[in-house]
Amino acid sequence: MDPLKLWIRAKLPEGEIEKLAQTFSAVHFLEDEEAQALLDAIEALFTEDPFPDALVRRMTNLRWIHVTRGGAYPFLTPTVKARPIVVTCSKGIHGLPFSEFALACIFALAKRLPQCWENQREKRWAKVAPEEVSGKTLGIIGLGTVGTELARKAKALGLRVLAIKRRVDVKPDCVDVLGTSAYLPALLAESDFVVISLASVPSTENMLGEKELRLLKRTAFLINLTAGRAVEEKALIRALSEGWFAGAALDAFERQPLPEDSPLWGLPNVLVSPRVAGISSRKWDDILPIFERNLRSFLAGEKLENVVDKELGY
Repeated sequence: MDPLKLWIRAKLPEGEIEKLAQTFSAVHFLEDEEAQALLDAIEALFTEDPFPDALVRRMTNLRWIHVTRGGAYPFLTPTVKARPIVVTCSKGIHGLPFSEFALACIFALAKRLPQCWENQREKRWAKVAPEEVSGKTLGIIGLGTVGTELARKAKALGLRVLAIKRRVDVKPDCVDVLGTSAYLPALLAESDFVVISLASVPSTENMLGEKELRLLKRTAFLINLTAGRAVEEKALIRALSEGWFAGAALDAFERQPLPEDSPLWGLPNVLVSPRVAGISSRKWDDILPIFERNLRSFLAGEKLENVVDKELGY
């Protein structure tokens, strides 16, 4: 039997492809140059970046795609959705970096660190008014892997935790109140910090517009780490400029990189970071075991883990 032809379309650490080849003798691991010459023979694809639909159409024998991200919507081209290609993702590995980054933003905003940094640049000795985080209310929009890990950490720090998710099943002990999207207005009105941890898919676009942003307390902070289109950006800029709420920390935007002419760069009550909240020094240590388990299952004709719902995008 010919070996399975699998295209590694990702920059793995040095030596990892050789290790995979030693472990999986029934697989021929292809890198870019060789893969381009054998597209019609490729049966599986391990990819880090989205690909054009024209490329998928040329891979006529493709049966499985594994992506390094937790969400897979950018990878669901028309051909991928139309054909019986199984798509799996690396869901479950991003809770740690995203939740830690969210907490860093919460503390930076509560302790007025941006003002301190600005004063430092100007060599100005000026007092700020830090606030305690313990006892505040955190609202989490999207209680998936990231939201759940953030809720667990926040509860341990003494915050009251509110959350919403698409379907409510069992409420984790670390969440005080859990609801569906119908609970969003109450969550926004009660929270001191609101963290968006939604999948970046069409169904989450413009969840927060002017109506929703006006529900936030004037003292509240908004933190968006995952879904750049979940907040209507024009309304967000106006809200921050006019002081509808205290400020924001943003790591996700409608357009990325954030254009140089975006007003968000210059607003004093905004922290801008360049899509780094999910970066982890342990990336491949976490991703490769999931890929290897799925590869074993694929070779054995068994059920794969983290199969993506092509309609939902995750």
